[in-house]
Amino acid sequence: MPQLHRFDNDSKIGDVSNEQLQFLIDHLANDEDTEFYVDYTILRSLAGIGADPILIGMLENSLGHHSWMKFTWSTDGPPTPWIQVVPARPGRRGGRA
Repeated sequence: MPQLHRFDNDSKIGDVSNEQLQFLIDHLANDEDTEFYVDYTILRSLAGIGADPILIGMLENSLGHHSWMKFTWSTDGPPTPWIQVVPARPGRRGGRA
């Protein structure tokens, strides 16, 4: 089942049906892009052309008080981060041992 995730913090927006995902791809995607951008104006436009109200509510909830949001989708869980942060070992501050 496809999942939507915020691009900025990888938090899960929610699970969507294949039909809901196809609607987003048809109306928001450029070429083969898996990233989408929405704001409240875009969400109102999507609702006006027949978007599933549950999908719109899910996106509005995730958008919250922000003016816009970039999000992505995957079929196998959250996207893999581009940079992996490895915590330092406790007690070590760098330099020579």
